[in-house]
Amino acid sequence: MQKGFARHLSRSVARAGSLACAPLLLLTGCFELRDPEPAAAASDWLPPTQIDILLANFTTAVQTLNVVNYERTFTGPQYRFIPDPSSAGTATTLFANWSVNEERDYLSGLRRRSSATGQNQLTLSSRRDQFFTADSAEVSALYQLRIVQSDTAFRATVLEGNIRLLVRRRNNEWKIASWRDQRTSGTMSWTDLKKYFIRN
Repeated sequence: MQKGFARHLSRSVARAGSLACAPLLLLTGCFELRDPEPAAAASDWLPPTQIDILLANFTTAVQTLNVVNYERTFTGPQYRFIPDPSSAGTATTLFANWSVNEERDYLSGLRRRSSATGQNQLTLSSRRDQFFTADSAEVSALYQLRIVQSDTAFRATVLEGNIRLLVRRRNNEWKIASWRDQRTSGTMSWTDLKKYFIRN
């Protein structure tokens, strides 16, 4: 009798265990596993507690075509890009609602046409910072961007202009809230690069 009772108890516990696990098995279908962030993306990033660190993160992401870190330098839905008018030309509608998504997509397009061993070079000079409050400022600088990519339809290898970044601090981290591009010579500007690679 004791043996029969033990077998009955064992079966009851097993059934109860199966029922308890069933909801957990169903829940696993509700979630998708994300690919881990590349190690390089994490190692190249420093918490942007200062404007200098934000610009260093931005520069490194542009040079290494690190899309993940590049996207992290911007504020999110509030971000806006104001193109150089002469470079934008008839593509004004393209830039009308330019957001972080377009920044990510253009850099991804450039990355697809760049070799793994090639590296861009971004130089910022004549930088000036104008603070509006303790948590907001405008950073203005001349830029020279040397690019290495394989799309022969885009022939420029050096881009030059003036970059004006409105930066804001939130939760002790600085991010780019808006970016105004301005051509300063006959050389193509950053606007030209974005206009081409967002479409190709």
